[in-house]
Amino acid sequence: MTMDIKNRVKQLFEDQDENSFLLTALAVYRYQSESNKVYRRYLDLMGYTDKPITSLHDIPLMPISFFKHHKVISGDWDAETVFKSSGTMGMLRSLHHVKSLGWYNEISHRIFYSFYNKRYEMLALLPSYLENGDSSLVHMVKHLTEDGDVNRFHLYDFNLLHKQILQKLNSDDNAKVLLWGVTYALLDFVETFKIDDERLEIIFTGGMKRRGEELDFDTVIDRLSKGFPSSKIAAEYGMTELFSQAYAQSDGVYHVAKTMRVLTKDFNDLTSPSKTGKSGQLGIIDLANVDTLAFIQTDDIAHCHNDKKFELYGRMTNSDLRGCNMLYEV
Repeated sequence: MTMDIKNRVKQLFEDQDENSFLLTALAVYRYQSESNKVYRRYLDLMGYTDKPITSLHDIPLMPISFFKHHKVISGDWDAETVFKSSGTMGMLRSLHHVKSLGWYNEISHRIFYSFYNKRYEMLALLPSYLENGDSSLVHMVKHLTEDGDVNRFHLYDFNLLHKQILQKLNSDDNAKVLLWGVTYALLDFVETFKIDDERLEIIFTGGMKRRGEELDFDTVIDRLSKGFPSSKIAAEYGMTELFSQAYAQSDGVYHVAKTMRVLTKDFNDLTSPSKTGKSGQLGIIDLANVDTLAFIQTDDIAHCHNDKKFELYGRMTNSDLRGCNMLYEV
């Protein structure tokens, strides 16, 4: 059953028929509503069991906080590994049980190269993700580097990172270097170093962990551009609970993977879509999550241009508390 669905999910990378995504999503919903015990219980409690499901907006989304308190899997299997969210000191980390690393590697690889069609020398500045361990982002970047060389990954030695970037750029006139970085670390880096070379491209992700502030997209781009004036600067949107990613260029509009769709829900009624043209609480359908859960209500605030493009405006407050209150009944 799952192999057939996974083949249909992979076909989405080639299929231009929008109806294919809907039909695959409905197949995943039927499978997960029966085989995922946590999701099934949630549907029962919320009264969704007998609701007709004919469109993406009809499919119930489960709060993302459930991944912190439950083993969210569809079927019965042992995990090859478990990805954990980065979190901050004292926070309960979300867990994403991974049935097959091969499936995750294939999906993330195909998504990345659908947005980036070049081959790069990749480096990474991801201190908090490395320190906390079990990061899906670190695993993805290691896989994309192809050699998995740990020397490509940096904590706080900015001098070494700066030297390594210049070495790779100077080794070959045709060199293309892609630097992945958590936002706060890249901003710290450019306070000391400036690299003016269009062959260096930047992808920032994550927020301002433990910094007590969150910056909007334009502010991050503006600050990073001072340190990387000739570089293309983009952002990646992904999370522990998702197998798929979205990418945004300098305009701040995230474009989703072929395996994803996005929608927004009304802040006061998550069973209803937000009003046309208004921001709302971001919901994600990630069909690559065949083995876990594809239908997730995030804590992010967003505006969706359509079901394939969105902008982020921040995060809901007290979202963990609200999610935990619901969990007492599940």
